[in-house]
Amino acid sequence: MANWTLVDGDWDLVANKSGATRLGFSLLLKFFELEGRFPDVLEEVPSAAVEYVADLVEAPATDFAKYTLVGRTAEYHRKQIREALRFRPSTVADEKALAQWLAVEVCPVELVEDRQREALLVECRARKIEPPGRTRVEKILVAARGKWEKTFCARTIGRLGEAGTARLLSLVAEDNEAGTALLAALKRDPGAVGLDSLLTEITKLNDVRKLGLPTGCSRTARRSWWPPGGHGRSRCTPQTSAARVRTYGSRCSRRCARLGRRRSPMPWSICWSLWSTRSTLVLSGGWRGSSPPS
Repeated sequence: MANWTLVDGDWDLVANKSGATRLGFSLLLKFFELEGRFPDVLEEVPSAAVEYVADLVEAPATDFAKYTLVGRTAEYHRKQIREALRFRPSTVADEKALAQWLAVEVCPVELVEDRQREALLVECRARKIEPPGRTRVEKILVAARGKWEKTFCARTIGRLGEAGTARLLSLVAEDNEAGTALLAALKRDPGAVGLDSLLTEITKLNDVRKLGLPTGCSRTARRSWWPPGGHGRSRCTPQTSAARVRTYGSRCSRRCARLGRRRSPMPWSICWSLWSTRSTLVLSGGWRGSSPPS
């Protein structure tokens, strides 16, 4: 409970408050210090913390249920807390900057939406910005993922070159059943590890090599993003890298589809297949041209 203890400066802020207002303000202050944001509902504050702080400020713990997170009083309390901790509300310009930061620094390496959201909140705290509301946060995440996917498609097509692009486009040409079957096979998940799946992946690898694609065209992975002071940085292995590649492939099938059909000069299925191909190369141990992604 040490993190919920009121220190000297905190007592100055609650000195002129009493009852439910005193308790609610104190809990809001300590919650913001710990989380870098205000709670959306009272239930986010741990009951043990409510009991502990209530004892400190000499108010019944049941009074916290009378505190409201909306209204003029709550807005004034939030303003007091922001000023005391030297935070400021987020602006539209902040949201655009955060979306750009996520697209460049986080989306390429963190594929799980919860981790992306966590990264956003950590960055807001580092910039001394109160995070926007939940709806605005989701819009920032969607915008960031869209920016990254657009960059990914453009970068991949650029690395393929004209010859590589022509080879892949020929696979989706009309009446090219063999090319369609190859793309479908590359996109298929390897499944459980076993002799049959290993032989299947080796076949995929050989089929990909026959295409003669440029080496290093999918070299984009970096180490996983972890927030400062979090659980520590992850140790990346070929197995975890391959898992991340497969995860991105599944996401690309849902999101990059719209991007590719509308903006990319290459069919979206090819962009998707490149990531699936990359997964095949890593899993089968047949990465060509450069070292496997870290």
